Amino acid sequence: MPIPTSFSDEISEEAQNDWIKELNELDGFTFQPIKEKVIKEQVALGNASFGLRVSSDSYTFITGTKDSNQAIVDQFLSNLYMENNQIDQVIKQTGNNQVETIVENKENNPPVTVKASVGETDGDFFVFDNKLHALFGMTLFFAIYTIVFTLSEVAEEKQRGSWDRLILSPIKKWQIYIGYLSYSFIIGMTQIIIVFVMFYYLFGFEIGSYWLEILSIVAYTHLLLSHWGMLLIGFVRKSSQLGAIVPIVAVSMAMLGGAYWPIEIVENHFVLALSKGIPVTYAMDALKGVTIYQQSLAENVQSLATLFLMGVICMGVGINLMERR
Repeated sequence: MPIPTSFSDEISEEAQNDWIKELNELDGFTFQPIKEKVIKEQVALGNASFGLRVSSDSYTFITGTKDSNQAIVDQFLSNLYMENNQIDQVIKQTGNNQVETIVENKENNPPVTVKASVGETDGDFFVFDNKLHALFGMTLFFAIYTIVFTLSEVAEEKQRGSWDRLILSPIKKWQIYIGYLSYSFIIGMTQIIIVFVMFYYLFGFEIGSYWLEILSIVAYTHLLLSHWGMLLIGFVRKSSQLGAIVPIVAVSMAMLGGAYWPIEIVENHFVLALSKGIPVTYAMDALKGVTIYQQSLAENVQSLATLFLMGVICMGVGINLMERR
């Protein structure tokens, strides 16, 4: 955000350059030296929310409308002036004009280096990468729609009554299910690969050298989510019912599974318990494990095994429901 800034006559041009350099240390703001008359015109015309007039011992805001950013700038300037006043007092007491230089050297070369990490909770430490989390979460979320709606032909068959004749036909049952699941898998994986390639090359999402691991986990998850889709289709009689149920279930699974936000920040024990029964939870854990924590597939075997168990149960129950109906 540009902040038009003027200086009092007592501040020399060399000192103004030092001030601008010091002021621009505030992230997100750019202080631009402009005459005070021009600042007032810009504020009056609405081209700037506020301006700044700097003198050696105080500062003044030139405001037109209220802006929340002014409080941030005010806090920064208060600390800056306080620090400068402390340095001036030390110079007066010691008579050493090199105090400011000594302080700057200490700031540039501190005796102790502190590294801060964001994302620690009451449990295990976790690292949050917003871009990767959004990419993986939204990919899995929309993959649920693709999977279910590519399997919706089964619901159409049930609605027309041709599903019963198909089950009783000479075609083996496993061939029927493999055919539908293969079609869903190919369509879904094509969509996911296109999304990953587009975000990597066009939008600069850094995936690293984990393409093989990511695609393996996504393909594995996609296949098991297809089993969940078969279970969902087993509960409906018409494709219209499927269209009404899928958005509710998909959004709920994405929310509880941590596709929208990190599951690590959730503190509600009931929600955490529900997330243990959602396949998206384990898929997100595996994807973040290989990319953010640089783990191997073997180190994520627990999440992958849980996904496999869920897929087997969903497929078994789904087939039983579909054939019974």
